[in-house]
Amino acid sequence: MSNPDRRAHLRYRDPTNLTLRLSIMDGETETPLPGLMVNESYTGLACVYVGPAIEVNSEILWEETEGIRTPCKVMRCQNLCTDVFLMALEIAG
Repeated sequence: MSNPDRRAHLRYRDPTNLTLRLSIMDGETETPLPGLMVNESYTGLACVYVGPAIEVNSEILWEETEGIRTPCKVMRCQNLCTDVFLMALEIAG
């Protein structure tokens, strides 16, 4: 499992800017939110994004591949500087 190429293909990144594809769920509507992966575990992930602060317990969809969207819950959203946040997500399940 230490092969970095094997792990890299498990994540879908937008081909133009290499970001993660996340979507904020607000009822029935989804707002796209590109982010950069900081860390990942079996139970969650951390990413950095530019945009508004997101409330704890908000629902986020993480598009792992073109066909797999994993629901996550915001555990923490920390302001790093103006409009830049570090967000900790727990994989719902």
